[in-house]
Amino acid sequence: MLSSYGFRYTEPADELLRIYTIGYQRVTEAGYDFHGMKRNAEGMLFQYSLSGTGYLEIGGRRHAVPKGHAFLVDIPGDHRYYYDPSGQKPWEVLWVRFGGPLAHPYWNQLCAGGHVLSFERESMPIRLLFQLYGDVKGARLNGSVEQSVRLYEWLLNSWDLIVRGSKPDSFTDTAAFPHAVQYMKDHLHRAVTLQEIAESERLSKYHFCKQFHARLGMSPIAYLNKLRMEEAVSLLSTTSLPVADIARLTGFETPGYFAKVFKRIVGGTPTEYRDNKHEPAASVMRIY
Repeated sequence: MLSSYGFRYTEPADELLRIYTIGYQRVTEAGYDFHGMKRNAEGMLFQYSLSGTGYLEIGGRRHAVPKGHAFLVDIPGDHRYYYDPSGQKPWEVLWVRFGGPLAHPYWNQLCAGGHVLSFERESMPIRLLFQLYGDVKGARLNGSVEQSVRLYEWLLNSWDLIVRGSKPDSFTDTAAFPHAVQYMKDHLHRAVTLQEIAESERLSKYHFCKQFHARLGMSPIAYLNKLRMEEAVSLLSTTSLPVADIARLTGFETPGYFAKVFKRIVGGTPTEYRDNKHEPAASVMRIY
């Protein structure tokens, strides 16, 4: 399954960063094989593995690119990336290929850290990349300047995390509250109270909320809704259950409230998300 979006520009603007392509793909065939010197394309390519494993050959070495890792290459360039179906599990990827002189200093420093880098799924760079992809897909970017700002934000956060060595986004610090997080996961299907979650950690509701927000960067209820949305996305993508049933299975009392929370977090309605996830291979071109 492929969902890709391409951009072409009619006017030069070296001061801007520009997306050339951005997309999502679930790779299952051995024919997915690209050599950086044999492509009619250019730019800096960042490709993140959501599941499965792909491979990158560069500098005489072969690197696995498993779930939670990204590879970074320049096109054209002497490299090859591909999928090996003997691994059996599909390779699910999210990528952006982009360009612009302003990107080179940050990109070069990122690549100096290695052409295959680890990124937590909830890290800021990956969350920003998902948001950028969703906004391109939903036609919510208003022209080249906004596109450049969003790319720059993503690139700076990637550089900050990898090059400056900033602490990974606090959303990943779930080890601080293992019982609370597990309690949320075990009770996604029903309404739960802050008091119940706090009691799982043997803390008062007040101290639990304060410490949780300080360590994870969001309230317990926001984190619970995040977990519910992840489960909802999985159910929308892998089942044909009605949206009302998915709302109930993820702890929402009404489909309307479920749709409201889903749209705020994911960027579209549950029905829109399901339709887009199951559309045939598509390519969209926008002219600026």
